[in-house]
Amino acid sequence: MPDPSLFKTTLGILPDTKTIDDVRNFVFTQFKEELKERPSFHKYVTKLPQNFQEMVSKIRDSPTIREAICKQYEHCDITPLPDTDELYVSHYNIDGGGDQGLFNKHYDGVLRLLDDATVVRALVYVNSKDDFVVHFLDTGVSHNFKTNEFGLLDFNREYHWVEGKYNENMDLNDTRILLKINYLVCPKCSVAYAKFVIWLNWTVFYIVKSAMEFSKSPKTPAQYFIGFFCNLYRVANNISVWMSVLLTLVLFSITGLALYGTVLGASRLLGSPTLRRAAASTVRTGVSRLRSRR
Repeated sequence: MPDPSLFKTTLGILPDTKTIDDVRNFVFTQFKEELKERPSFHKYVTKLPQNFQEMVSKIRDSPTIREAICKQYEHCDITPLPDTDELYVSHYNIDGGGDQGLFNKHYDGVLRLLDDATVVRALVYVNSKDDFVVHFLDTGVSHNFKTNEFGLLDFNREYHWVEGKYNENMDLNDTRILLKINYLVCPKCSVAYAKFVIWLNWTVFYIVKSAMEFSKSPKTPAQYFIGFFCNLYRVANNISVWMSVLLTLVLFSITGLALYGTVLGASRLLGSPTLRRAAASTVRTGVSRLRSRR
């Protein structure tokens, strides 16, 4: 049964096609080599050149998007979250890495317990000519997005996934390119509470995204290890947000015990008589060698 706090997925078309064209041309020029690689990649908008940030600002402030969000609220108070906005170049990845979850069934966020605050994500399709279909289960909508279209979804409460097959013969000009633009809608929030929600969303977002980026298209044991836990978290969060909380506590406990054991072992080793005698012997040997050279 859908969450009563759910922001229902809304589809639309952006009338400002020139800005979309500018963004697309920037990506094809700036990331020409990356587009040839298989891994997907995310780039934080705030880390990209100023002229690109200005293009994204025009889309972020689009009356079309803002009006579509406000239709679901009696009192609409929208706060943009530019620090979490991203450029996303999507290459189909089912390889056990951290970004595999972008195509598997998932919730984008984990803060479903905050029923009085909603993070709305705008998926803006800068370039899309493929057959992938995005399914939004809670709202009951499925759609094959094309260039200039957008989808608004509830970041924490909409269960969704991408369905389709990767075309190995795809032309680079057909690469699936999106902007992920985020907004907080919290009509009855105090200023302090809204700031707390923004901070919490930012903190969780960066931790999860860092792990996903590190482990995408894994090649090393460390990347496979982190990728495994990214996908384990996704499954836990799909079942219940409390399972992801429990898994977090378990992992923190294991990490804490491991650190404690390491520190305890090191302190015992440093305090052992054998180690002290060996250290003293090394010092005496060094001193005698210095004296013999004089």
